[in-house]
Order: sequence, then C-alpha cells, then structure tokens
Amino acid sequence: ADIGRDLSRAASEGGLRYWIGHAFNYKQQQQQQQRRSYVSTNNTSKFPVGLRRRQRSRVAPHKVDAKEIHSSHTCYGRDHKSHNWERTTCLYHDICYLDTTQTWYYVTQNHFHDNHVSDTKVHEGTNQLTVSLSPNGHSVTGSNDYDTVFSPEIISMDNFTKLVGGKKATYVSNIHVLYVSYNAENFGHFLSDELFPAYSMLEAFDELDYDVQLIRHELRDNPIPWSCEYQRKEWGHVQWEKCMFRYKSLTKLLSRNQVLTVKNYTKKLGGGPICYKKIAAGMGMLADHCYDFIGHGRQYKVRHDCNQGRQTTLASYRSYVMGNIGIPDLHPKKNRVLIWDRNIDDYKKNRKIWGLPDLAKRIERELGVEVLVFEAWHAKTIEYQIRTMASSTIFLTGPGSGSFISWFLPRGSTQIRIYPTSKEEETYLMEWFLFNYMPHMHVEHVNAPNGIFIEDELIELVKVGIHRYDHYIRSKDN
Repeated sequence: ADIGRDLSRAASEGGLRYWIGHAFNYKQQQQQQQRRSYVSTNNTSKFPVGLRRRQRSRVAPHKVDAKEIHSSHTCYGRDHKSHNWERTTCLYHDICYLDTTQTWYYVTQNHFHDNHVSDTKVHEGTNQLTVSLSPNGHSVTGSNDYDTVFSPEIISMDNFTKLVGGKKATYVSNIHVLYVSYNAENFGHFLSDELFPAYSMLEAFDELDYDVQLIRHELRDNPIPWSCEYQRKEWGHVQWEKCMFRYKSLTKLLSRNQVLTVKNYTKKLGGGPICYKKIAAGMGMLADHCYDFIGHGRQYKVRHDCNQGRQTTLASYRSYVMGNIGIPDLHPKKNRVLIWDRNIDDYKKNRKIWGLPDLAKRIERELGVEVLVFEAWHAKTIEYQIRTMASSTIFLTGPGSGSFISWFLPRGSTQIRIYPTSKEEETYLMEWFLFNYMPHMHVEHVNAPNGIFIEDELIELVKVGIHRYDHYIRSKDN
C-alpha cells in the first residue's frame, strides 16, 4: 500500500526519481530490521531471534456460538499413491471436539459438499482431511491395527448446531498439536519422535509458539508397540512412571504447557464442545526416521534419504530448544572432549564400550584438552545436560538413547560414534540416518567388536576433531 501511494505521487511529480529513492530507503529499512532479527552471540553464530522462545499474546478460552464456527485447513505432503494420509501434515482452523460423541468435527458451509468435492472425495477410505497422528515406523506403517488415523467428520453448520443442542462452544486460540505418542519413555525417542516432529510442523506453518499445547490421542485398548501405553500394559507401572518423568522434564523444551490427553484437556476446559482456532496434526513423515525401513540405522547399507534437505530444521530445532530454556548459543572458547560411558549395570549390556576412562586419561595427557566422562545422564537436569554438551567440541559415544544429547553440540564440533558390534551384526551404525545429516557437526563411525576399540584410532580422530574446531573458529574470526 505504501509503495502504491508512492507510485501515485511519483506520477504526479512527473517521474520515478522520488519513488526509486523512497523504495531504496524502504528496502534499507527492511534489511536493517532483518539484521536486527538475528542474534550473533559472539560474532560466530547467527540464528533468527524467533528461534529463541517465541510466545504470542495469550487469549483465554472463551465461549462462542456454535453457529459462528466454520472450519478450514491447509495441508502439505500429500501425494497420489496408496496411504497418502500417512505422509500428509495439516493445519486445521476452527475444528471442534465433542466429548459426548468422542468425535472431531470439521464444520462446513451448508452446501460444502457441492462446492468442495476434492476435500470430501474418498480415496481408499480416506479424504483429503486425513492424516496420521503417529510417526510412521515398522510398527505402524501400512497397518490398520492401530487407531492412528485422524479424519475429522465433515458436518454442516446447521447439523453441528443441532448436534450440540444449542450449547455454546469453548473456543481456544493458542496453537495445538494433536498426536499419538511413540516410546516417550526413551530420552532419544522423546527428542526425535515426539518433540522434533511437533517442532517441524509448527515451524512449517509459521506457528512456533511456547504456548503451544500438545494433546495426546491415547490408544488404550490396542497401543502402538513400545509406546507408553504399551509398556505399561506389557511391563508394568514402573515403565509408565519413566514416561511421566520424561514428560515432566522434557516437554518444557518445546512448550510451557504439560502434555495432556484429549480426555483430560477437554475435562480441564469444562467439557465439550471444544473448538480450536488452530490445531496441527500429521506426524507421519516428520520424526527423525520417516518410514524407518532401516530399523533405526541397523540396515546401514540401505539408502535412506529421510533427513536429506532437512538441515535447517535439524539445526533450528536445536537452537529453539536452547532458547526456550535460557541457554545461549555460544561457541566454546576452547576444545573440550565429552565421553558417554554406558554404566556397566545398564540393561543393554551389549552396547557397552570398554576402556573409555583410560582413553580419557590419555587424551588429557597427550592432547592437553579437558575431558569429561559421564555414565548416567538422568541424574543431571536437562538444562545441565544441554549446557554441558553445547560447551563441548568433541563427543565420544556408543549408540542408543544417551547419544541423542549430542544434538546440542556446537557448530564445528565432532561426534565419534563407537559401535560394540561387528559390521555383520544388526546394531552396527545405529542412528546414522539422523546424525550423518546434522549440519552443525562432523560424524565419524568406529567399529569396536565386543566393545573393544583400537585406542590409537580414536586418539587420531580426536586430534582431527580438535584441528577441525580450531579451523572453524578461525574461519569465523575473519
């Protein structure tokens, strides 16, 4: 509008000189504003300010007339092959949940079906509103055994008004994410299969907001294998307590609000109908593994392009999480080595790497750098874990959940992954499909059959890592 007025003024003055000059100034103002929207903590790292905690103005839930509700949606990722709902992510506006029917409703104009055939046309049992609530994986993909399909019922305004019996709806304005949880008991899975896909869809729709409310759709009767409901059903309440610990300690990385089930959230809001201004769903392809046809990296000779092209999202997630819990994204001033030494009493004894404390002493003695060794991360707060990782430059680790804290290594760092199995065994190169694609670190893989490594090989890799980080820092100084 400003430019349009300037063009009119330029025409009245007989030329474009005024407009060109004003447009140049306008562009300069935009560039200055853009520069102000970036943080450079020590002139070495630039990330958008929006990746620090972003919290929009909060509007309290309030009542609206059901006749005012009219849904819409934006979706991406849909192709034209079978089960395309598994690969689709959607942002829905003004859809509603009714606790008496336990059903989600997409409220349309009264003659919607006549005008929007593409949205309601059924293809292999689903329409274009349909998504998968859970991350895809070998336990879920292509299966009809689990209720992970989200397909809100399409209903006209008149019929929805009749259905609620004249009741007013509770209207919630902040962004919500609806999903089915997968293995939240595990630290690595919580980061990569719960928070990361939620972050990815919020980032994609420009809805990053620390006030986001995550809502879990529970599968009590037939839970997904390895989910918290499954673990409680199969292995007892102790596993459920582990899940609740993860939710309590890790949800704050993405949201100020604790995760609630649909039932409990509806109860908290006083019962239905509940209408949502914005709710995102469709985690199918957004976890770190997509379809996971390689067993979380166990089939290491199989090509897997899930994280190809996701480098900005992988790094931005790291920065956003750090900003949410008040940890600055600074580059360490000197090299430091961090080692995860899996506890000897860990229940996954086959992943134990032997001799790491002796290696730590040799690194300090020969290379002159500080070395920290941790056996158990869970005794430390998540803030401490992330701050410690972000201020280290080289990380030596075996595979598994404890290695996922390496997501928070700084730019220019090196991760050395040690595998206590031979190349013929199924656990070799676990998680390569994620860490090989992290843009802020270089990853090396070391074979250590039966957990025994060649010490000189690791010493050389640490030397190279030190050299790499020193060069990275010097390159930023220019």
